[in-house]
Amino acid sequence: MTEIALKLFRFPAIRILRVSPLVPVALLPMLVLLGFILVIVWVSFQTGIIGTAQSQYTLDNYRAVFADPLAYGSFLNTLVFAASTTLFAMAIGLPIAWLAERTTIGGKPIIYGIMTMGLLIPGIFVAMGWTFIAHPRIGFVNHWLISLFGLEEGPINIGTPFGMGFVQGLNLAPLAFIFTVQMFRAMNPLLEEAARISGLGFAATLRRVTLPLATPGILAAGIYVFTIAIATFDIPAVLGLGNRVYLFSTYMFIQTFPQEYVPRYGITGAIGTAMISVALLLTFWYGRVLSRGNRYQVITGKGYRPKPIDLGRWALASWALIAFYALMAKVLPIMMIAFVAFSPYVAPPSLDMLSQLSLNNFYRVNWELVMRGLRNTVTLMLVVPTVVLLFSFCISWLVVRSRSRARYALEFGAFLPHTLPEVLFAIGALLAALFVLRDFVPLYDTVWLIAIVYIVVRMAFATRALNGALLQVHKELEEAASVAGLSILRTARRVVLPLIKSTVLSVWIWTMLLVYREVTVAVFLTSQNSITLPAVVWSYWNAAGMTEASMVTIIMITLFSPLLVAFWRFGRQSGVASG
Repeated sequence: MTEIALKLFRFPAIRILRVSPLVPVALLPMLVLLGFILVIVWVSFQTGIIGTAQSQYTLDNYRAVFADPLAYGSFLNTLVFAASTTLFAMAIGLPIAWLAERTTIGGKPIIYGIMTMGLLIPGIFVAMGWTFIAHPRIGFVNHWLISLFGLEEGPINIGTPFGMGFVQGLNLAPLAFIFTVQMFRAMNPLLEEAARISGLGFAATLRRVTLPLATPGILAAGIYVFTIAIATFDIPAVLGLGNRVYLFSTYMFIQTFPQEYVPRYGITGAIGTAMISVALLLTFWYGRVLSRGNRYQVITGKGYRPKPIDLGRWALASWALIAFYALMAKVLPIMMIAFVAFSPYVAPPSLDMLSQLSLNNFYRVNWELVMRGLRNTVTLMLVVPTVVLLFSFCISWLVVRSRSRARYALEFGAFLPHTLPEVLFAIGALLAALFVLRDFVPLYDTVWLIAIVYIVVRMAFATRALNGALLQVHKELEEAASVAGLSILRTARRVVLPLIKSTVLSVWIWTMLLVYREVTVAVFLTSQNSITLPAVVWSYWNAAGMTEASMVTIIMITLFSPLLVAFWRFGRQSGVASG
């Protein structure tokens, strides 16, 4: 036994455990993450009363999914939705990224502000706004077209998979921008200049030189956007559920929360297992694309100096494109929500409707429900970022400072939530609370179950930001603290954290904003006692209370705005909110 123990002690992962008290803290969220995934797979093979002696392990759930025509329709709708989302997001985000980094266009901080803040506007708000704009029955554009051309029905239907993909593409264009802007910033312009000297025009240079060199970055961004779109819930739920147009995420929702029969958790687990497999395959493809990026390296130590392209008279047209995107993606939808929030009923804007605007919906809102949602949301906003930073700091410290090969597994585990859809973690947490933890830790119907999922999901971004910050702190400062007799914990608190406090604060605010806007996890895990503000909006909308949902949305935006200003202020100092 002694010999075995000595061999284990020499194993790299065990050696880290011996020297660092941070390891148990870093491993805890990894175990929770793995537990969520295993619970989904475990439930997918069970029929009967899950988690009891009456349950049976079979493949019936998978057979039921393959035999369900609605599941096939959801699969096809998801493909169309994800493909159209990727198309629109890349078609918008890629040109704006090129304009921001490769040209002399003015006001670049404003462009970064528009695109960064665009990530923080909840998708459910955008979907609600576009419902009022282009829904076949209540959309004001369709009403105007019907009255203008004498049509029998509205020609625009935003509730199709392609229409929903358009709205989601507008919502994810900032993500495509962020993924590709660094690529354009680093690209060596000498090859493009050589092409122009050889007689190629701007369009030919773009097609034959710039875009081929940017292929890995573009493809990686497209794969990532496609992966997110596969399991998006909020926009398909708002635009598609009422029209009975289902995607994988909304199909899982109606199986988990049916109106006419008992929940079919085994079906939900089977679909979740399939989604995990698809997400991991896409993640593997994404990694392969990045690993082959060295074939396209154009930055060397030989006289590299970026040189922006002079837009000349096209600068005004470029800004018009950016302003039009901001109008369509954020400003117009929010304006329509504000109009409906103060209207007595949903109707197209007109002089008559403007005269009927009032605060009646403000007084009709169930304020007891709103205040309960606000209390739970504030609790999550304070607890989740703090715990996320605690776990992420421990993980980043071990990844950056450790020399063990086990740190790669730790880094992979921290990045994994970034590659798997949030809806899967929500389903895993729900099933774990119902069938695994109910007799030990009663988390169901508490806000802490939502908090656990938020913590696991938000670690990926926090660890990436802290990795970069810790790399800028030289190890000699920590070594000096160690020589002076400080422990690892005191060194982190008194030496390292003060040096990276701007990054820590920016990550804390960013995580808090993401918690405030999160809809998917809240909808799947919310209950009477754990409801959050976004779930209040969803509950009103799902119950056909569009005016009340709009009023609560305006309240959320009002409370949300100061937080955005705070993030922009601190984010610019640390680089989190800037290019």
